[in-house]
Amino acid sequence: MALLSVLFLLWGVPLLNATGRLRSFHLIDTKMTINDALKACRRNYTDLVTIYDEKENMELVDILNKSVSRENNGWIGASSCKWSNGDSVTFINTSSRFNGGKDCGAINTRRSWEPFNCSSTKMYFICYDQDPGQQSYNYSLIRENKTWIDAQLFCRENHTNLVSIRNETENKQVMDAVNGSNSFWIGLRYNHYSIYWLDGGRSDYTQNISSSEACFTHLSKSGSWFHANIADQPALCYKSFIHVSETKMSWEEALDYCDSNYSGLLTIQSEKDQTETERELKRRSISGPVWVGLRQSRLFGFWMWTNGFQMGPWTNWKGGSQPEHQISQHCGAIEEEEDGQYKWCDKDCRKMFRVLCEMK
Repeated sequence: MALLSVLFLLWGVPLLNATGRLRSFHLIDTKMTINDALKACRRNYTDLVTIYDEKENMELVDILNKSVSRENNGWIGASSCKWSNGDSVTFINTSSRFNGGKDCGAINTRRSWEPFNCSSTKMYFICYDQDPGQQSYNYSLIRENKTWIDAQLFCRENHTNLVSIRNETENKQVMDAVNGSNSFWIGLRYNHYSIYWLDGGRSDYTQNISSSEACFTHLSKSGSWFHANIADQPALCYKSFIHVSETKMSWEEALDYCDSNYSGLLTIQSEKDQTETERELKRRSISGPVWVGLRQSRLFGFWMWTNGFQMGPWTNWKGGSQPEHQISQHCGAIEEEEDGQYKWCDKDCRKMFRVLCEMK
């Protein structure tokens, strides 16, 4: 009888108001370079903002218009540049525009970055080697005049790739490695038609970008986007409240891990929560399964969230309905299906998966 009373009490718990729970926007209202904006957002929040739709674009416009600053723009995490190895460009040292076919980056004799024509200009180039599991690079200056495209091919065949420069320290190391040489190619390339998000976000949303053809992007108070490299502007950041563990563990271990270090296992109470969860998993290239805060009563068969909130009314079970009591595996996870959708599923509680925790 006492157990039934507990059951009725749990069913009576109101549903969580989940609107905007798992991601928030923030303005750092100080003029700064793109390099400093990236550092500030990553130090204080999660990253420069990725924009997924028009509604979010206008929410950020509203934040800009309510700021005390008279600045008209704010940095966002959209870039049109990538390194030859596919990494996002998170550090820049050029004030020159990419235009007139000058879409590949080199370090000139003045030791600043400058765009040149990828297929017609020939110069020396620098490759890098990286040992598996190591974060540092070894640099090799190749004293052969090649186009950027041929230099890229040479580096990929004989080393790891054309050099990437991720911060000021690596920029100095590259300068030291060339030891006063002529201009030389690095792995920087601009793409007129693509947008990459610096946090790894998989957003297809974009605006017609005005102004100079540079790597990084401002959002204006009118909602338009502008390319720039060297302008000092405030930073538009976001904070994710979803933590993804690096290690794998059982469901019981996941419960203890999230309760001890965060606010508990992740709960998904709405379609908006599901969307934010999927964005985080895609951003990190995780297909699953990953543990969440779903558990089934072995006695009664109902599913509930570990924080006490009841199931529904919105759910996202694989196959459209929750697993049946007698054949269920009792612990809940999310995994990606063949069609790319992420669905809830039941898993053996002893299996070892990464885990999603909720942060506050």
